Amino acid sequence: MFRVVSQGEKDSLNQGIPMALFNHIALRVTDLSRSKQFYVRYLGLAPQFEHPISGPQFETVTGIKGFDATFAVLSDGKNEVTIELVELLPPLDESPSSFNHIAFQVEDVDELYARLARDGVKTISAPLTLVHDNEKINGKRFFYFLDPDGNVIEAFNPKDDLYSSH
Repeated sequence: MFRVVSQGEKDSLNQGIPMALFNHIALRVTDLSRSKQFYVRYLGLAPQFEHPISGPQFETVTGIKGFDATFAVLSDGKNEVTIELVELLPPLDESPSSFNHIAFQVEDVDELYARLARDGVKTISAPLTLVHDNEKINGKRFFYFLDPDGNVIEAFNPKDDLYSSH
């Protein structure tokens, strides 16, 4: 059963945090090529870019020891929300985060992190600024935290052209 939420209820839920913009869904896959073909063939998504990611920064922010992966970003070309397909190399046993997550662009990662800490919300790491040879993600400031059911959420600061195809 659905009910309409009043503007007062919406305002009370926001509590002064600037609106977050829904940005991407990351899915852990076992065969990146097969998964890309699936999303292209059946959902008409277009690959934007593909790149390896690994190292201590990714281990810290994801909580996955030995993190080494290749990820591909796909888009429908009509909006800014993308799907990130992530293949861990070699496949790792399940970890608390397992890298599946939803991501939101926020105005101030550090402000959100401080508020979550004050409220006792579990975070996987403190915010960090990514240093990476892929200019599309180099300089991204982000961290992961958990919702009340343990679902992983990524919060990050805006970066110009983060997922543009040029």
